[in-house]
Amino acid sequence: MLHPDKIRFMQRLQQAAVHQHVFYATGRTDLSGFDRLTKKFADAYGTDLSRQTKHKRRLAGEASSCLHGIRLTARSENGQRSVDWVLLVSAGFGLVTHREQLQDLRDPNSRLKSPDQRHELVHDGKTWSWRLTHRSYNQYLERLHRIASLPPDRRRQIEINGVSRDADAEILLDRLYAEPGFRLMRRQVGKLAAELRRDWKRLRPASGPQLSERSFLGYVRFLPNQPVINGLTQAERREAFRIAFSDQPGTGAVPDHR
Repeated sequence: MLHPDKIRFMQRLQQAAVHQHVFYATGRTDLSGFDRLTKKFADAYGTDLSRQTKHKRRLAGEASSCLHGIRLTARSENGQRSVDWVLLVSAGFGLVTHREQLQDLRDPNSRLKSPDQRHELVHDGKTWSWRLTHRSYNQYLERLHRIASLPPDRRRQIEINGVSRDADAEILLDRLYAEPGFRLMRRQVGKLAAELRRDWKRLRPASGPQLSERSFLGYVRFLPNQPVINGLTQAERREAFRIAFSDQPGTGAVPDHR
């Protein structure tokens, strides 16, 4: 299935891992290429079979497979939107294990990354979840230490709701609390925010701008499937249809074609 946004894509990969699909292959193509890949994998590996059928196959020792893609903003050479795809496979015998060069989600050296390479899917002994990569986490650490230790002549102040705040620190907190709220991500954001507050108390004067209070990073809510077909979701097709009709004089109300 092709997904329109990062959160849905990450949720489906997490779900696949929870359901024992711990081997994977990845690639990048365009919209038409993904359509061809979908048909190819469905015919060869049964990626479009129902969950019940896949479960029965796993019980019989066969490998089951699923394919997920995400529509990117970047475009390929032919002008189409690019697509990152992930083929996930369970343990067992089957054509897919012979044809594809599969990596193991459980191997620390081959962890599955998000499209922007900032997050990784890991099992922490409890279940599968997404977290910041070590590189992304350390980049946050370096940035917050640098901001807290800025000399007075390089500090920038802004006013938020009538209260003086530090501009760079607030931008950093905004970004931290915009991270997708998967379980392990929430834990990391909490640690980073606490580290920033410790640095602030140690390095900044109590008479100067203080950090704004933030509520904890909320859990990412489950998002239902919103498949991309012919480059658009159903909601996008409806909006395009509405705009097309509203641009025509004398059309009146736009009919609701569902």
